[in-house]
Amino acid sequence: MKIFNENELVNWMKLTRVPKLGPKKIKDLLEIYKNIDNIVLTSSEELIRTRLFNQDMMKEWEKLKKASNENFYKVIHECKENKIQIVAFFDSEYPDSLRRIPYPPLTLFLKGDTFLLKTLKVAIVGTRKANEEAKKWAFEKARIFAENDITVVSGGAIGIDASAHKGTLELSKGKTICVLGSGFFKMYPKENISLFEEIGKRGLLVSEHLPNFPGSRISLIQRNRITSGLSNVIIVVASGTHGGAMVQIKIAFEQRIPIFCPKLSLNLEPNEGLRQVIDEWGGKETDDVYEIIALLNRNEKTRMKNQVTLSQFA
Repeated sequence: MKIFNENELVNWMKLTRVPKLGPKKIKDLLEIYKNIDNIVLTSSEELIRTRLFNQDMMKEWEKLKKASNENFYKVIHECKENKIQIVAFFDSEYPDSLRRIPYPPLTLFLKGDTFLLKTLKVAIVGTRKANEEAKKWAFEKARIFAENDITVVSGGAIGIDASAHKGTLELSKGKTICVLGSGFFKMYPKENISLFEEIGKRGLLVSEHLPNFPGSRISLIQRNRITSGLSNVIIVVASGTHGGAMVQIKIAFEQRIPIFCPKLSLNLEPNEGLRQVIDEWGGKETDDVYEIIALLNRNEKTRMKNQVTLSQFA
């Protein structure tokens, strides 16, 4: 399904705010009613009979339908003015890898080079409280990935995230994707605003939030599923046993994404969490990112070969 006009997009943004109405249920609704506008015009009684809504969901949907469209149109126009693309879950531009994760974002806001969503990607993540050696490691390895046409994905936080983004941008051809836990007009943290602006020009900014959303503790955690969900491989550079980096790796493990970390002998601190990554989530120690690049290229060749094989039976 492609959302073609502003009215459909407003109705989409309203529909996706109904609690417990995820992608599967919305897909079922679209199979029944063919488009968003028909869903809006369908009576509450009929929607209840589909068993895709319960009474509480229906109350919320009725409130949303009656809510003013003005703020939603304002969002759409502000996005156009600021070259922000709005991509719905069923749009062809929506990344396939995100469709396969648990609880995928229903709407993405994108600013920058959207072609990067189709490239090979490695996520480089870690704590905000990393030592200088750990930040230097992230910077240098990100630069190597950039030299080999691998897109680096991270979350824009101070510490390891920022070092990974900066290492990529050190090269004129380096490409990086930053997944924000806030909207584009309230980017967090403020210390990295200039970095975000550069990524918006040379790389890609991604958010699942309306542009004026300031972010929250929960949204910063939720963005982790997108960071790893977009990526083919993830590297955790430094982490304690608790915190956002460990949440990120647990999510990546559940998404079945290969996990790597620097060798413990390098003493990139804090590294207590890396031991847990290795013991509990199958993380592999490495100081040679070329083996990760080789893995990415092998997997991509296999994927392309399988794609060609499947097309023969289409």
